[in-house]
Amino acid sequence: MDISLFIHSTIFLSFLMALGLLIRPWRFRNVVLAIFIAELGYLTLFINLLHTKAIFDYPNYFLFLLPVEISIGPLLYLYVLSFIKDKQKFYYYDVVNFIPLMVVVIVILPIAFAPDETKSSLVKMFLIQGDYKFIQILISSMAAVVVPVFYISLSIWHIWFRRPRENFVYQPLNLLITLLIIWLLLGIMGVAGAVTLSPRLLMLDSVIISLIVISFYLISIRYPYLMQFGTIPAKKKRYAKSYLDNVNRNSIDRQLKIIMEDEKLFCDEDLSLTRLSEALDLTKNQLSQFLNTYHNMNFNNFVNRYRIDEAKKMLMDEPDRHILSVSFAVGFNSYSAFHATFKKMTGVSPADFRRNGNGTRS
Repeated sequence: MDISLFIHSTIFLSFLMALGLLIRPWRFRNVVLAIFIAELGYLTLFINLLHTKAIFDYPNYFLFLLPVEISIGPLLYLYVLSFIKDKQKFYYYDVVNFIPLMVVVIVILPIAFAPDETKSSLVKMFLIQGDYKFIQILISSMAAVVVPVFYISLSIWHIWFRRPRENFVYQPLNLLITLLIIWLLLGIMGVAGAVTLSPRLLMLDSVIISLIVISFYLISIRYPYLMQFGTIPAKKKRYAKSYLDNVNRNSIDRQLKIIMEDEKLFCDEDLSLTRLSEALDLTKNQLSQFLNTYHNMNFNNFVNRYRIDEAKKMLMDEPDRHILSVSFAVGFNSYSAFHATFKKMTGVSPADFRRNGNGTRS
């Protein structure tokens, strides 16, 4: 049975998921996960090329193998830290994790500019010629086993022993990261299978990885905010005294911050209490009570606060832009509603705000 179409589809799905993360707001977690998934997709592709022997026709793909194997472990570790420690950016000391990658890139760079015949000879030497079997095993062991397994172990240790105990999201999050880890391990096993070039082993590995890709995709669809926020709603209690009994305030606030400040959902004039509650996977009553209890305002005031703040920035940063255009851009469906809300919240009209430069009365 030919399952190449199935495997090729899942490889495409891997890169599509990575691209989907990159076209969203560039948060640290999104970028790290996108690169990680793209590298897993490459490992899946490489295993398939090994199985079909097509790697000898496309030697350039072979050059990416060591950099990917060396960097994929640290990427997983950074992704885990973005949840466990709420890591938000790449610090200078994080470079230490990528020193082996930089060394490998320096070594491989001259080969990248070599003729295709030289690259093909290198691939055949590494994969076929028995005289270089020891070197092959040594390099495969270090790049495909030692470094990734070290970071996998470090990631697992953080997940199980350093996670915040009160965060209810860690059960599905653990499942998500477990799939990533299994995916990575299978990719490593498949590359290690290059030592024997066993067709059955490589085919089995390709099929299992493809199934994991699909599982990972389905989880990301079921919990669309899990990968970015690290939070999903808690299970509802059977007898809740309040709509907020089963709501984690920190989790919802973090989601609201990203949705409103990064994705600027308030700019959609059709945004409603129902739609925002669905985005947060809450009921309308839960979201309404949440905003009233923790933010001391109703839904309309909460959204309009963001709209007016955005309007103030646009009025000052784009002095030639018509005020009517600004009102529509920030989510109001009429100028009169924008004008009334702006004056209510700032004490001046939009035109006076722009004229005065700081919103103070003349």
